[in-house]
Amino acid sequence: MSKRCPDCGQINDDSRIFCGSCGEPLDAQLRLIQDLEKQKKAPQKADAAPKPKEDDDDYIPQPTKKKSGCYVATAVYGSYDCPQVWTLRRFRDDRLAASCLGRAFIRTYYAVSPALVRRFGETAWFKALWRGPLDRLVRKLRTQGVEDTPYQDKDW
Repeated sequence: MSKRCPDCGQINDDSRIFCGSCGEPLDAQLRLIQDLEKQKKAPQKADAAPKPKEDDDDYIPQPTKKKSGCYVATAVYGSYDCPQVWTLRRFRDDRLAASCLGRAFIRTYYAVSPALVRRFGETAWFKALWRGPLDRLVRKLRTQGVEDTPYQDKDW
């Protein structure tokens, strides 16, 4: 049996934990743990830009506290830094966060999804349940021009 590296595509011996070519972890659980540790260690950006005045015609109120993590997608795809999750994060930051209903969805998602993923995120049925709908959403977003290149979350 062999393992294909999700990053470089190199085929590795089944006994390997890390890719012999690029050094990335081959185990999905290890990748998820490393991605979550990266999120914890990432420096928080200081609010350097001056806040716009509320009487400004172009002012759009934004939530002041940033939420991070795409919990369900990270559990399904095995990494916070993969093309599908980059696409979904861009959609969240560029489109959902731009509307009141979108921001309400984001708040609800971040209130519910961490507990769901903690409880069921490693189960096959949970991943299978979400994989199809997420794949369809990602395909649709890509046809609409949402990129799947490396992405840094916006402060929204």
